[in-house]
Amino acid sequence: MKITPLDLQWQQLMALCENEASFRAKGHHARLLKLIGSDIDRLAHDMGFSERRIATRDFRAERANGHIVRVVND
Repeated sequence: MKITPLDLQWQQLMALCENEASFRAKGHHARLLKLIGSDIDRLAHDMGFSERRIATRDFRAERANGHIVRVVND
């Protein structure tokens, strides 16, 4: 099964969100959190997520046959 560009973006977004949550839980690395946050904002915007979803980090997507087929906005 070939990975699609949307699959790759989704994987990157989820990895960034995991990193952000981990650093937040540790309570430090403010500069790194700022960089990760801006990467999440940019990537999520490029993927078509709404500003509300980006702000709340509530990202959802539909899958079919093991691939992300679309992002879910409100």
